[in-house]
Amino acid sequence: MAKEDYTMEERQEILKDLMLRLHAGEDKEVIQKEFNAAFDEITPYEIQLMERNLMSEGITFAEIMSLCNVHANLMGSKVNTETTVADFEQPGHPVHVMKMENLAIRGALDRVERLLKNYLETKDETIKKGLNRQILLLGQFDNHYQRKEYAMFPIMEKKGITAPPKVMWGVDDQIRELYKDFKTALENEQANVLEEFEVVRDELLEMIQKEENILIPMVEQVFHVDDWETIANQSPEYGYCIVKPEKEWAVKKDFAPVKTKVEVEEEGDIPLSTGSLSLKQLNLILNLLPMELSFVDHNNIVKYYNEGNGEEKIFKRTPSAIGRDVILCHPPKVHETVQTIFEQLKSKQKEKEEMWFKKDGMMVHVTYHAVWDEEGNYVGCLEYVQNIQSLVDHFNQADVKRTLS
Repeated sequence: MAKEDYTMEERQEILKDLMLRLHAGEDKEVIQKEFNAAFDEITPYEIQLMERNLMSEGITFAEIMSLCNVHANLMGSKVNTETTVADFEQPGHPVHVMKMENLAIRGALDRVERLLKNYLETKDETIKKGLNRQILLLGQFDNHYQRKEYAMFPIMEKKGITAPPKVMWGVDDQIRELYKDFKTALENEQANVLEEFEVVRDELLEMIQKEENILIPMVEQVFHVDDWETIANQSPEYGYCIVKPEKEWAVKKDFAPVKTKVEVEEEGDIPLSTGSLSLKQLNLILNLLPMELSFVDHNNIVKYYNEGNGEEKIFKRTPSAIGRDVILCHPPKVHETVQTIFEQLKSKQKEKEEMWFKKDGMMVHVTYHAVWDEEGNYVGCLEYVQNIQSLVDHFNQADVKRTLS
């Protein structure tokens, strides 16, 4: 049968067979030859479908992630990345912003590499200061990744594209760790600092290829203008990477927007167990509380979060989180841990789960607390997050005073 006569199902079977053999350790050159013989081109949609089929065959997320670059190299030249959406090239459009940031990341990598080599040759502290500034600038790639993970991935999941976001988020986290390793190697003047940089450089460049040759063409086929508008509106919450949009994207619509917001009566009080409040009063009170609140229902779906009182949030949240599986709101490396917490709360093994950790110079306290109704039915989970650094500082100071007295 000529390859142009293959049905979608047959193409998927061929792809799955090749990838399973690749995962089993078969020679890459043999697989590459068979792939080239079977396919003139492959679409990003077929790639995400293939990854989903592999996971249904028992290939774990970790295994797919470990061979992510191998998959990209195998199929790279065959991926059809043509797009028909002129809006993508408009300044301010999320795709245009992503591509401009990728150019900036490339430039930052070039500058870091040049300065790093000069510093290793000269040990000039002035050069090191400039190098550290460029490394700090490069670190803004995390803003780029967060926008992708928290603004774009939820929309992909709602449209049934689940495997590629999970795999890509996992690789994003690996790159974050590699960046930290490089910074540590430089701070400690380690002999392998150049090698540490080259590893993170190669992974950052590889991710750029995946975003522009696989991710963007994949979502172009399923995203609507309203989806891009949602991403554009939420983007400032996560910040930008090295460069900011030249201007706000001018959304062009040739139809009336669909009303999705539920109309709620704001007049009159809502009866509560110990009194009543208007909707306005309730929102103001919840947003004034000195903690970040989220409520997840009995099906693990995020139903609510408070907006806060204007202070920068410890964990940024946007409307894309509403209606999303709470497990998918977390990085893939902690999915199993979060799943276990919610199972223990739901089964009454635990009433609550607490944790403390350092984040950006703050001591953060996180509590997951089960919510039950009068009949003992699990209603959901209330998560509250607090910055308790001021309390830690206060008690540390009190200990000092007691010691001095």
